[in-house]
Amino acid sequence: MFRFTLASAMALALATTAAHAKVTITCLTNAGHLTRQHEPLMKEFNAMQDEIEVQYAAPAKNYGDTHLKLFRGSATNTLPDCAFQAYNQLPSLARALAERGQIVDMGPLMEAEGEGWIEENYSGAMLDLGNIDGVQYGMPFNASVIQWYYNADLFRQAGLDPDKFPSDWDGLIDAAQKIDGLGDNILPMFMWLINGDDWGFQTLILQQGGRMMSEDGQEVAFHEDGHAVEAMKMAKRLHDEGGLRTDLDRETQFAAFTEGRMGLWGLSPAGARNMAERVGEQFDLRSHPFTVWDDAKGKLPTGGNAAIITTQDPEKIAAAWEYIKFVTGPRGQQVTAEITGYLPTNRQVLKTEYMGAFYEAEPYYATPVKQYDRAGPWSGYPGTQSEKIWREQASTIRAVMEGKTTPEEGAEELKAIAEKLMTR
Repeated sequence: MFRFTLASAMALALATTAAHAKVTITCLTNAGHLTRQHEPLMKEFNAMQDEIEVQYAAPAKNYGDTHLKLFRGSATNTLPDCAFQAYNQLPSLARALAERGQIVDMGPLMEAEGEGWIEENYSGAMLDLGNIDGVQYGMPFNASVIQWYYNADLFRQAGLDPDKFPSDWDGLIDAAQKIDGLGDNILPMFMWLINGDDWGFQTLILQQGGRMMSEDGQEVAFHEDGHAVEAMKMAKRLHDEGGLRTDLDRETQFAAFTEGRMGLWGLSPAGARNMAERVGEQFDLRSHPFTVWDDAKGKLPTGGNAAIITTQDPEKIAAAWEYIKFVTGPRGQQVTAEITGYLPTNRQVLKTEYMGAFYEAEPYYATPVKQYDRAGPWSGYPGTQSEKIWREQASTIRAVMEGKTTPEEGAEELKAIAEKLMTR
C-alpha cells in the first residue's frame, strides 16, 4: 500500500500545477460504464484544464472481468493508474494489492483538501463503501440500491391505487396477484434474484437487518439468526404467490415490462433513464423505494463501484486524485446521475444548482435519494471465486423457488457452497 504523510499529500496535490509536461493517466472500467458515463466525464475533465490528460484502457467486459484484469495486472506489474472496481469485489482486491504496495490509501489525500471538505461532500455511509479494514482505498463513484418501477396503468386496471404503493411484502404480493388476474398475457412482477449476480439475494438478507459476512470479511454470516432461511422462504413465496418467473430470462421479462405487460419491476436505478426512454408514452411509469422487513435496521446492498488509485508514481497519483475528485464531486456526480439515474454519491448534488430542482420536478428520478440512508454494503467473498460461488448459489435458489428443495435445505446449501469455494 502506498502511504502519504499529510505534507507529502499536499505537495502532490499541487504537483499538477507545476510548469512541466502534461501528466497522462490511464484508467480501467468496464464496457457499458465507459461509453455511458466515463467518456463524457473524461472529455469534460480534459477540456477544463491542460495539466492532466485522462485516457481509458481497453474496457473490461463487466465487473467480473475488471476484477480479473486487475489481479492479472498486479501479478505482471502492468496495473493501470486508476480503476473503477465493484464494491463487492473491492475488499479482496484491495487486501491483495495492499500486501504488494500497489494501491493508494486516499485518506491523507482527503485530509489535505482542508477542514470540512470531507463532510461537505461525502456521508460516512458512502465513504464506508470504499473503506476496507479502516483504510480509504476507494472513493464512491456509482451507487445504486434496488428500487421498484411500476406500471400505474396496470395498478388502476387491477383496482389498486397507484398513489398508495404497498407498504410491506404482504401488500406487494397482494398487488402482484391482482395484476396477475388481468389476463394470461400479463406478468405480475420481476425482481433481480437469480439473474446475473447475487445482488438480489443479498437484498433479501440485508433488508431483514442481516449481514452477508463477518466484520473481517473472512467468514459467511448470512445464515445468522435464521436470515438465510427467511430469505429462501421469501424467494419461494415470490415465485408461488407473487408470480416471479424462473422460466423466462431477464431480457424477455424486460420487454414485457417496457411494453406495458408487467406490473412491477425490481432493479437498479442505474437503468432509470433507459427505462423511461424505452417506455415513452406507452403507460404511466413510476418508481418507488424498495420494500424492507425491518424498517429500523433494514439495509439494501449498494451496487456500483469505487475509484481506486493503483499507480506508484507520485506525480500520477496526484493527477489521478484530481480526476477522482472531479468524477466523485458535485459536477461529476450530476453528469452521472443525469445520464443513468444512479444515486449521487456526493452530498452537494442535492443542492438546487445541481440536481435539487430536477429531483423536485421529476419524482420518478428522485427515488434513489429517498433511499440514501438504506445504502448498505454489497459484500464479496475472499479470493477470486465470487462468480463461481454465485452460479452455484443461484441454482440452489432456483430449486427452492420451484419447490425442489426446502428453504431450510437451501439455506444450508448456500452456506456450504460459499464456505467450500471462498479463499480465506
